[in-house]
Amino acid sequence: MAKSDQELPEGFRQLKTQVAGHTFEESNAEAVGLLQDSKAGCVLKPLGKPECGERELRFYESLAEAGASGDNDLLALLRGHVPRFYGPLKLVVNRRERTFLRLEDLTRSYAKPCVMDVKMGKRTWDPESSPNKRKVEEAKYVICKQKLGLCLPGFQVYLPKEEHTQETTILRHGKDYGKSLNVEGFKQTMALFFNASTSDSKSRRAGCELLLKEVLRQLQEILAWFQRQRLLHFYASSLLICYDYSRLADPPKPLINGYHQNDDDPATWVRVKMIDFAHVYPAEQGLPDENYMFGLQSLIEVVQSILHR
Repeated sequence: MAKSDQELPEGFRQLKTQVAGHTFEESNAEAVGLLQDSKAGCVLKPLGKPECGERELRFYESLAEAGASGDNDLLALLRGHVPRFYGPLKLVVNRRERTFLRLEDLTRSYAKPCVMDVKMGKRTWDPESSPNKRKVEEAKYVICKQKLGLCLPGFQVYLPKEEHTQETTILRHGKDYGKSLNVEGFKQTMALFFNASTSDSKSRRAGCELLLKEVLRQLQEILAWFQRQRLLHFYASSLLICYDYSRLADPPKPLINGYHQNDDDPATWVRVKMIDFAHVYPAEQGLPDENYMFGLQSLIEVVQSILHR
């Protein structure tokens, strides 16, 4: 079934900025990717296999309920680092009813959305994985996963076509590219994604610096949450890093007191959010999630090295 022949409900379309995960496939009518409801400003993620899908739905519902009675304040704090959840929705896609999670469309207002999916942790198999599943997971992204606790399933980025021009081109890479990377290649790819090597003009360099500082700020907030929490362990979960390339050449100007006006707040065009929660489990023996934090600290160090080089 060709992509153009996918039978989607009226008002919905395939999400063009999806860079990783299950997608619509020409040869498999059962394969369903992310959908976009542009009117509602939602992305719709199909639930995965029953046990995984139910686990992810329960996770989002637990976040929505957290803090309502004064309990689970840590979970309530996590909500700010996760796309907003608007509940489940049943839709008929390719003549079959499916359940979707309605999530915030993080790049809805972006003119030129740059998006990267970074999977976190040395270990990407969960406590219920079979020996074969563990073996399969351990064979993926071996170098970067073991040395950095990170792997790169996919990204898209806008890049200038030529120096000193406003014309751009889009570069997209998927999991095959990510699997080919060594540590140095991973770092170079991150610099490419942040346009750190293409920022030729003074204004674009300033925009790139602001972008990197804002990404660092959000990463460090997520790390601070993980350093406090002993509730959950996250396996095969990702961070989605998004920014609007069109803002690089026109960065917000700080006010005298160091703050930005609402429209200029870099958090409006730079977002780092945790995604993919099909393999979230109660923390083993009340221990911190060292696996996730190892990858997160590596990512912070990579971004810092780009900022200060």
